[in-house]
Amino acid sequence: MHLDPAVSDRPAAEAVRRAALLAALEVVESGPEERFERITRIAREAFGVSGSFLNLAGTDSLTIKSQQSDAVFGPVIPLQDTFCGRTLGEAGPVVVPDARADARYADLPMVLDDPNVRFYAGVPLRVGDDDVKVGTLCLIDPQPRTLEPDDLALLQELGVWAERELAAGADEDRLRSVLAGLEPHAVELPGYRVGGMSVPHGVVSGDFHDWQVDGDALSVTVADVMGKGMSAGLLAATIRGALLARASETPDRAVAALETQVGPDLSRAESFATLFHGRLTPSTGRMEFTDAGHGLVLHLRADGTEAILRSYDLPIGLHPVGADRVTGSLVLEPGDALLLVSDGALELWDSTLASLSVLGSVWRDQPVIETFLARVRSRAASHDPGDDLTVVVVARD
Repeated sequence: MHLDPAVSDRPAAEAVRRAALLAALEVVESGPEERFERITRIAREAFGVSGSFLNLAGTDSLTIKSQQSDAVFGPVIPLQDTFCGRTLGEAGPVVVPDARADARYADLPMVLDDPNVRFYAGVPLRVGDDDVKVGTLCLIDPQPRTLEPDDLALLQELGVWAERELAAGADEDRLRSVLAGLEPHAVELPGYRVGGMSVPHGVVSGDFHDWQVDGDALSVTVADVMGKGMSAGLLAATIRGALLARASETPDRAVAALETQVGPDLSRAESFATLFHGRLTPSTGRMEFTDAGHGLVLHLRADGTEAILRSYDLPIGLHPVGADRVTGSLVLEPGDALLLVSDGALELWDSTLASLSVLGSVWRDQPVIETFLARVRSRAASHDPGDDLTVVVVARD
């Protein structure tokens, strides 16, 4: 039997293309990044599994870009020693209810030894005009199980989110000029100080921030719109306008109405937006909020403690239509402050959530908004975040 050389060389050719695309995206060597960490964190929480991973496949090795697991792997593993490496040729999702009973995977080291994987589910991650498969978003667990259709659909939506985050690494076509028109005006709020900035990277940006006083309440928003070219800026303007029209509504109702209005536009543009939208009652310091996949808010308390407000919801444009969102609340006591940021703020240090604590230390060292923002700009000048940078402060005196 003789194989057609074109057929026999196909896997090698695809491996070379994968490696070239990953090199262009500049994500393999950059270490952990919160934009991927939050996807795997949401995946593990949503499915209740022992581990969730975002893997990137090179020519003969697999790099674990993000992992949420008690058992720590890698970060680099021989490709053929992994589920993901053996499913690269599959066109769609792969679900393995019990790996020990499946001859294709029963000999894998992670099945035979710790962590004794039985269940695996993974969806392919594709980038580029030719939709080249460069990796997977996957789940593992030591107990046999399977996925219902709705569960598999959610995993695929998370995969879409991961694909767009990967593609954003090569997107230099966002619109800086739109951001300039989105800068909010200063507000006077007795007992509080509010300020912030957005610094686009290159000539374009998809971040925006806003605050509005409506009656006796303050609404605060930070969002990061993903996409290509002018569409990101236009979508940011659309989101801002939609929220402005609902300034008097509670965050959950405002975000639900926003989603109904702009969700279809985001889907058509193959984009999405992470968003934090809160409404503060100044007399009590209580803030109700809805977080759509953003999870980049630090609550600094006057007693020296701090808390990161994480998100377990999908971004606007990826959240299932009609599904309820998780809502939250906090109380800003006298001396407390909230720092709301975009991904670019994390890139000023190590790209992980630990960077939020470092930023919090900068604030505690000099809790004057103008001075604080000047120090952040100085850090950005000496440590290029390589991304749009947004920082907002809400401080109670």
